[in-house]
Amino acid sequence: MLNENICKANLSLSGLTCASCVRSVESTLNRLPGLVPSSIKVNLLMSNAVLEFEENQLSIDQIKQAILDAGFDVEDVKLEKKYEKPSLIQQPITIISNDPSTHDDKNAIRETITKLIVGGMTCASCVSAIQHSLDSLKGVIEAHVNLLTGEATIKHDLSQIGIRDLIQYVEDTGYEAELKKNQTNKKNSIRHRAEKEQKLLRTRFLLSLIFAIPTFLIEMVFKMILPSDNPLIKVISHQIIPGLEVGTLILFILATPVQFILGYPFYLKGFRSIWYSRQANMDTLVAIGTTVAYFSSILNVIIPIIHRDDKPGHQFFETSIFLMTFILLGRWLEAKVKGKTFETITKLMELQPDKATLITIIYDDDNNENIVEKEIDLDLVQVDDILKVTPGAKIPCDGKIFRGTTSLDESMLTGESIPVTKYVDDEVISATVNLSSMIWIKATRVGSDTTLSRIIELVQEAQSSKKAPIEALADRIAQIFVPVVISIAIVDFIIWISLGSAGKIPSDWIPDNQSYQIFSLFFAISVVVIACPCSMGLASPTAIMVGTGLAARFGILIKGGGEAIEMAFRLNTIAFDKTGTLTYGKPKVVETKILYEETKEAREKLLLQIIGVVESSSDHPLAKAVSQYISEQSSSEIVDSEKTTTSSNVTLESVTETPGRGLQAIVRINNAEALDLLPNEKPSSTYKVFIGNVKWLQENGCVYPSHVTKRKATFTLRKWQKVGYSVVLIGLLSQDSKGYILAQMGIADTPRPDAAKTVSELTARGFEVWMITGDNPVTAKTIANQIGIVNVLAEVTPEVKAEKIKWLQRKGVPVKPPNKFLQLFKRKNGQRRRAIVAMIGDGINDSPALAQSDLPISISTATDVAIESASIILTRSTLTSLITLVTLAKAIIRRIRYNFLWAYIYNSLAIPIAAGVFFPIFKIGLRPEIASLSMAVSSISVVLSSLWLKRFKEPKY
Repeated sequence: MLNENICKANLSLSGLTCASCVRSVESTLNRLPGLVPSSIKVNLLMSNAVLEFEENQLSIDQIKQAILDAGFDVEDVKLEKKYEKPSLIQQPITIISNDPSTHDDKNAIRETITKLIVGGMTCASCVSAIQHSLDSLKGVIEAHVNLLTGEATIKHDLSQIGIRDLIQYVEDTGYEAELKKNQTNKKNSIRHRAEKEQKLLRTRFLLSLIFAIPTFLIEMVFKMILPSDNPLIKVISHQIIPGLEVGTLILFILATPVQFILGYPFYLKGFRSIWYSRQANMDTLVAIGTTVAYFSSILNVIIPIIHRDDKPGHQFFETSIFLMTFILLGRWLEAKVKGKTFETITKLMELQPDKATLITIIYDDDNNENIVEKEIDLDLVQVDDILKVTPGAKIPCDGKIFRGTTSLDESMLTGESIPVTKYVDDEVISATVNLSSMIWIKATRVGSDTTLSRIIELVQEAQSSKKAPIEALADRIAQIFVPVVISIAIVDFIIWISLGSAGKIPSDWIPDNQSYQIFSLFFAISVVVIACPCSMGLASPTAIMVGTGLAARFGILIKGGGEAIEMAFRLNTIAFDKTGTLTYGKPKVVETKILYEETKEAREKLLLQIIGVVESSSDHPLAKAVSQYISEQSSSEIVDSEKTTTSSNVTLESVTETPGRGLQAIVRINNAEALDLLPNEKPSSTYKVFIGNVKWLQENGCVYPSHVTKRKATFTLRKWQKVGYSVVLIGLLSQDSKGYILAQMGIADTPRPDAAKTVSELTARGFEVWMITGDNPVTAKTIANQIGIVNVLAEVTPEVKAEKIKWLQRKGVPVKPPNKFLQLFKRKNGQRRRAIVAMIGDGINDSPALAQSDLPISISTATDVAIESASIILTRSTLTSLITLVTLAKAIIRRIRYNFLWAYIYNSLAIPIAAGVFFPIFKIGLRPEIASLSMAVSSISVVLSSLWLKRFKEPKY
């Protein structure tokens, strides 16, 4: 059981610019008591931090303050409980009640937090009245009303009470209430943050440009182009006091606000990062570089003034101004390019409509319907609302068709362009398009609980998931990058100034009116501002952001982030579950054999009733198939589409499901025919029922009746198994009696039409493909032959499935040289390496194997537990998405490697060039302002490289 005090927080941050910033935040958070260190994940591209903490030791306000102290802003906070509620998890059935409603999906807890703005409160009594009214409502878990802010924060169960109901109850109390818009209207929150950052950086750049343009005119135009006797030059060169020119004073006035007002965020974040997190970042480098240029200029100006020297000192205030201007330009351009990487997620968000048409049905005295239509915000839609959807409109939320028939375009989810016809009670999914006729739908999932919202949430969470191993090197480098760069700059300055003082620098190397000290200092400043940890920090997140967005478009949800992508890249072995994965998972009973010696319709009908009631208690696909078959075959009231524990003649006392084996139940019979259920046994009203595979019935002592020979029974079973049927046996025993096998059923499950093509393609690409199933070896081999799988593990129970995955990992795969040329020189000594195994499953029984595998993959029709265990979810109904997954993963990892390679090459070459290593050869150096522009170009080029992934095309099969 997970600690109920553990909370998960997702904090939206601003001010993250490089990998060193990420390290600063992580280092700051790691020092907070009560925070789970392994849970801290800070994402540069998403500008967010995801973490877990203990509520009784640490508050969210303390976390926010720590981040603020480190120099970064917290824009938004999303909190949720870490522990899971048992009602949301499908567990094996042990005891079931007689109330069929307990299995209803509506009983699943769907907690959410709603904030209302409440008007009209004047005192503590108002607060007490509203809070008491809310606390008394069914479905409200907790309510808090704040008089000062005029807000009510309500934690409630969406399946029991919706937002409109809460507003109505507050208004009934006598106060005004409305939904706090910025809470749920988060459709464009990511885009809004990106646009806000771009706008801020653009404003700062344009402001710096106001100071840079006159500086450029004075230094690069007037002084270089105009003759010395020009009146303007004379004014600029006029000395106010000895050693201080008018032009110098103007540049000082222009440089100071740029340095300390526009540059203030660099100082704040750069030095707070050092003070609070003991980590220097990119802002530290910018602050140091511009500060050195600014104060060195002041020093050069002050010295001649003190000595009352008529020859003014060499100032370079323009370097400080141009440095800041080019850095802000680079940051703005980088933010604009980074914003492109969010496009896939924001396009997903835009699929959801903003409004919905609410239908209210009012009956008059003559029972005639009066329909009232009202357009409401999508945020106000509640579970069980009736909504009208016109042709061409999008479905506003998940639901079921209440009235009408139509065709829907579900391509946004399934990738299938063919319209799907929907009838009354058929499920519809949010954001799919109504094509043909007007329908009414009944809302079943709303707000953040809809399919589309969960897809968006998964894609966003993928960005903050565990990092890929390839990112570990970048993190280690980022940790020492800034200190190393500063050390290189200091050493570089010492070397050049030593050469200058020793007279080793030729005079033609140093520009006119410049001392060797300034000449040396420029090299050091260039080193500081050209180094770019940003490019390394963006190399992986940008590629992962674009890649996961693309994957979502192709029906692949990557929950595991960078680690899952790298596992897919390194993958070499794939294990499939059979039922529901390689097959449709919708088996049908095609053969039935009742094993009584004499045919008695009433007795056989009662036996079918018993089987139907017991099987209806299980969610296993084979159990559902049997339950459905009996329901169709029988004309009496046995089992409907809902689960039940009783029929007219049979009452289910208890049932236990053993995964991989079958069901064991106790039933009570209210029928005289029960006297004849077991051959040659004393009559009883209570029976034990065993339904499952051959081994399960043998373990429980069930045998065939004496008139059924073993050869005859085995022949039938073998015949069914050879054509791919799964066999289910039914056994009964009463107290103190022998158990008898009284029926056997052959169940067929059709393989997915693309399964054989997928397996063939995977095999051709060098993957080792396995099928792991609990079915018998004969049936398993038959299905495997139809699909083209050679390696089969049959009769594997759920707990053993995980052991088989571990065995596959240990068994390994042959070590192959990276290319065919090296294979010629490689000795064939049978070396093997650990296999990277993916498990594809869909049921509760697959969850141990999914957890053991290196890459757990589930399909969209899987149970909640299987989806929770998976790192990747395939939302389309086709297995060929696996081919897309491995192809895309290779493209993403290759792009990450290219990005890292470029970032390392850039810094490896740029720093020596800026340091003047090649100056003696080429006589060309980088001025600091040009170096700062080069730094921005490096980051932008990495982001543009990641955006190249958008050209990826889904493989054709």
